[in-house]
Amino acid sequence: MPVDAPGNALRRHPVRLLGTSWPWRSLVYLASTPVVAGIWLFTSWPALALAGLPLGHIERRRLRWVDRRPIPDPHVPGTSDGFGGWVRLRLSERATWTELLYGVLLVPLSLFSFAVLSVALLVPAAMIVTGTALFVILALGVDPDAVTAVSDLPTATVNENPIAQLGSVILGVILLVAGLYLVTIAAEGQRYLSRLLISEPSTQLTERLVDVTRSRARIRSAFDEERRRIERDLHDGAQQRLTSLIMTLGIMRYQLHRGNEIEPLLEQASADAQRAVDELREIVHGIYPSALREHGLTEALNELASRSEHGGLTTHIQLTIPADLDSDIEVGLYFAISELVTNVTKHSEATTMTLNVAPTLQKTLLVIVEDNGNGGASPERGTGLIGVVDRIETLGGSVHLYSPAGGPTRVSLEVPCAS
Repeated sequence: MPVDAPGNALRRHPVRLLGTSWPWRSLVYLASTPVVAGIWLFTSWPALALAGLPLGHIERRRLRWVDRRPIPDPHVPGTSDGFGGWVRLRLSERATWTELLYGVLLVPLSLFSFAVLSVALLVPAAMIVTGTALFVILALGVDPDAVTAVSDLPTATVNENPIAQLGSVILGVILLVAGLYLVTIAAEGQRYLSRLLISEPSTQLTERLVDVTRSRARIRSAFDEERRRIERDLHDGAQQRLTSLIMTLGIMRYQLHRGNEIEPLLEQASADAQRAVDELREIVHGIYPSALREHGLTEALNELASRSEHGGLTTHIQLTIPADLDSDIEVGLYFAISELVTNVTKHSEATTMTLNVAPTLQKTLLVIVEDNGNGGASPERGTGLIGVVDRIETLGGSVHLYSPAGGPTRVSLEVPCAS
């Protein structure tokens, strides 16, 4: 198992700790704490309630010095409901307040870090420097006034024996080595507290793992159900039309041999063939839409939005989709968005829907579907949202739902992308 934190390195290989990068990572981590605390303290007053947001972002990046495990952002993706909507969303999140609490704790943490660094490193380093200086001065027989000047330093010993000064240097080296262990232990404690407050709790990660396991079972069940639906649609639709067409062609052959009029039968055969083609096209569209296959996700979503407007729903759509998006992500996103649009048209009683798709700085693709309907959407109500969650999670993404009673409803999908 790889060593991913200073505490693990100290427990597993205490003797070899100084030969690793963890003491130095811990040193940089602790030394930067007062700097970050000072900057945050003097710049956060104008927006105190939201002051923890930039601090949390900085601390999650700084935490990588002493923690190699993934550090997920606990915040819900942003909203397209303007700055006011973004503020309301952030103030409603638990993560916003835990980050603010961390900011308050960061001030005493910075004092603690300074004290640890002073005791563990500055004092031993001063002992080494002054002891070495006195040893050289005494060994070379330099003017006693120089000895007196150096001896006035708080970390120097007044003994004028060079051997005693050499002992002070050795003691300083021993204390410096011990200090590096102390720095590592202190950094481990701060790492634990930081991860607890500014990252997604481990219980949520465990619940997410359980949800992924359950979603796999639901996906298998949904796949079987979809296969049965296709079989049923083929049997009840296209197969019946083709059977009728075969029978009509047989009657036409019989009537043709008898010299009877076959024009009505030709019209019936043509109608059966056209209906069979239409029903097959609908089935194929449900499996893989032609617009998505031939023109990509942007064109397919535009077509989807256009179809929704035929039902009286005003749709505002803004798409910025990478051209080299993986085909699996395109298919998964299309059907997830299609399900969300279906929910809006069938269940929300909305008159307006907004669809925004755009890449983020974190190399993910963010999809936001909003409507002004009656709200109250929930996966437990069987409106297809569980299927949306399953599709997105299989792509390594996440789904966030905001749908208070009375509306509006906002669903955010975020999936990783290489662009």
